Amino acid sequence: MSNPANGWDGAVNLRDLGGLPLADGGTTAPGRVWRSGAPEPMTSTGWAEALAAGLTTVVDLRNAAEIAQAHDPTPEAVRPAVLVTHRTPTEDPGDPHFLETCGPWLDHPRSYAPNTAMYPHLLGAVFRALADAPGPVLVHCSAGRDRTGMVTALLLALAGVEHQAIADDYEQAFRGATDRGGIAYDVERGAWVQHPGETWTTAQVDVRVRERRAALLEWLAGLDPVAYLRYAGLDGRRLTNLRDRLRRAAGRPAAPAS
Repeated sequence: MSNPANGWDGAVNLRDLGGLPLADGGTTAPGRVWRSGAPEPMTSTGWAEALAAGLTTVVDLRNAAEIAQAHDPTPEAVRPAVLVTHRTPTEDPGDPHFLETCGPWLDHPRSYAPNTAMYPHLLGAVFRALADAPGPVLVHCSAGRDRTGMVTALLLALAGVEHQAIADDYEQAFRGATDRGGIAYDVERGAWVQHPGETWTTAQVDVRVRERRAALLEWLAGLDPVAYLRYAGLDGRRLTNLRDRLRRAAGRPAAPAS
């Protein structure tokens, strides 16, 4: 399983993607890619800890409306100007086809196959940002669960991580998303609404985990990450950079993106 992140004061649902088992032996390299929920709660201390860990780049998967509505509970904590932030949403929240197909499954890996099929250009932008980053990267959405889960699962599959370990990583993120409120799509009303959140029992969480793991593993079984990312517009050099980001030995530079 991926390593819990120690430090980064105020960070939500944050983990390092290092330490995951590779199908051909060994484990993913730590300190290269982190995943989390929205970083607004991070304090000045947390941002300093992120920089000390080597963070160079933030890839934000939220759409423009979510970012506009995000509030910073620690307004004195200014994101360091040295960090490069890429706003790369994975979906178009106003697309009727997306809402019809993925709306009922926005917190479920059942949305991954139609989401990636509908928006290869958006996923291509996400992975170009990851491939071209000069150093360690944080990728996040709001809860750090499903959009982040979709992107990191694709990245981990490309790196050759065992599918059960990818499912373990998703399970940790799902269990770590304790705040289940926020903006949600109401299928019956056909509108985005502010969801007040809900509390699930341990048994309810376990049931949801089992069905989501099964859906994720089914998606991974039919996924060819190289073919998909080539279809999304990534060239061979960027694909190599993405694989190497989680596999290369410490100190070995990534190939420059063309």
